[in-house]
Amino acid sequence: MIIKTPSRLHFGIIDLSRSLRREYGALGLTLEDGYEIEILAKNDKGLLVKGDERECRIVKKVHERLEKKFKLPHGFNVTIKKSVPRHVGLGSTTQITLGTGFGMLKTIGEEKKGYELATMLERARYSAIGTYGFDSGGFIVEGGKTDKNEVPPLLFRSEVPEDWRFLIICPEKRKGYDEKEEKPIMDELKVERKYPEKICHNILMGLLPSLIKRDIQAFGEHLTNIQRLVGRSFADYQSGIYHPAVAEVMDKLVEETYGAGQSSWGPTAYGLVKASEVDEVKEKVLPNDHREYGVWVGKPDNQGVRVEE
Repeated sequence: MIIKTPSRLHFGIIDLSRSLRREYGALGLTLEDGYEIEILAKNDKGLLVKGDERECRIVKKVHERLEKKFKLPHGFNVTIKKSVPRHVGLGSTTQITLGTGFGMLKTIGEEKKGYELATMLERARYSAIGTYGFDSGGFIVEGGKTDKNEVPPLLFRSEVPEDWRFLIICPEKRKGYDEKEEKPIMDELKVERKYPEKICHNILMGLLPSLIKRDIQAFGEHLTNIQRLVGRSFADYQSGIYHPAVAEVMDKLVEETYGAGQSSWGPTAYGLVKASEVDEVKEKVLPNDHREYGVWVGKPDNQGVRVEE
């Protein structure tokens, strides 16, 4: 069995003011080309994992937790056939965790949704975009938490137009914060209430109507507004509105695409374009010396996890 997950672009946390009952909330969308995880329940030698050190550690932790709750086979062969770059804002940890858990349970006939797995495997700590994206793909808005153990409710989900693309640029030698590094920041960070108010207005009266109408121009404008507001909330912790490794690239993306931003802590930057415009825009926005950047085109994923038997 091969489990194929999406990756995701995270468009930001909605409310860090802590002035209302709910905290966090988030929006984002999923992209094709996530993890490919082969899971076979056919050995009697225990859990065998082929992947890098981090992937092996995550898979073993998933198996350990699920084994206590379900009658899992003692032996699995797990091979990570394709990976998502880690700590760059694409949701790699959530996808390998949910993908592995989903596949292991499927071998014993258990079907669990992403939000159920997230509770068991301690995901969705601050955001559930990757969790709901795992299930269904598409553009997602979730409603934050009133309790730290709550999985945020899904508020809105929509398919993303097939002819939209995201030009993604990521410095290959720079990383964003990992989960241990982000925790103290998220615990202490508090922003002025005007930021979530403006973000919410851009979502409700801008982003959602333009997505429903398939208006890429309006969608991009509101997306850029939201990303700037989110970036200002985190500016003190990442040396500016955007990660310094992509600050120059961001200026070009904002100028040459319909909308642009930074996914999560970055340093992944992205710009929204039409499929027919990718090559033209790429020439305009890439740095003169872009050998140290990973560059690829993200196609929206409107399906979520896929299984190949």
